[in-house]
Amino acid sequence: MATSKGQRIGIWAIAGIMLFGTLGSFFLPILVNDSESQEAESQQQLLEEYQKQAEEAAKARLASSQPLEGYSADPFDKAAVTDLQVEVLSEGDGPVAAAESTVKANYFGWTSDGKIFDSSNQNGTTEPIEFSLNGVISGWTEGLTGIKQGSVVKLVIPADKAYGEAGSPPNIGPNEPLAFIVQLVEVK
Repeated sequence: MATSKGQRIGIWAIAGIMLFGTLGSFFLPILVNDSESQEAESQQQLLEEYQKQAEEAAKARLASSQPLEGYSADPFDKAAVTDLQVEVLSEGDGPVAAAESTVKANYFGWTSDGKIFDSSNQNGTTEPIEFSLNGVISGWTEGLTGIKQGSVVKLVIPADKAYGEAGSPPNIGPNEPLAFIVQLVEVK
């Protein structure tokens, strides 16, 4: 699934802060002589505080990204997810999606520990994302094929139909199954 410009900027900003903090914690003690060690410790504490604030801000943004009222991201047993699971929570009455359909959807996805990693909700506004079903992970292609426009479905996707052994760092680890709530807004 595509990420918005805002998400990409946020991810790069957090990565930059974390990289700066990591490099600073390595090089700062080397560059500071003994007479400046107290100042170096103070700067190191400041860098660590900035890193902590950036991580907390990222967690808060992800926690507030649930786009569909009444649905939650629940943890699930990672080892138990071996097959694609599709549960129709609310059936629509529009056209049926095919594997090659272009669709618009609202969604949010979470990992087995219940952490939301992606959503169509940006800055408190849910805006449907348009994509081709044959251009996303195979769990989405298979899971949404045959679903009617207007439906809301829950997909639980095994790792081999998601991002597999490679994962999708930093949010999705290797061999990580995923779960999604998807509202199929339009089928073209």
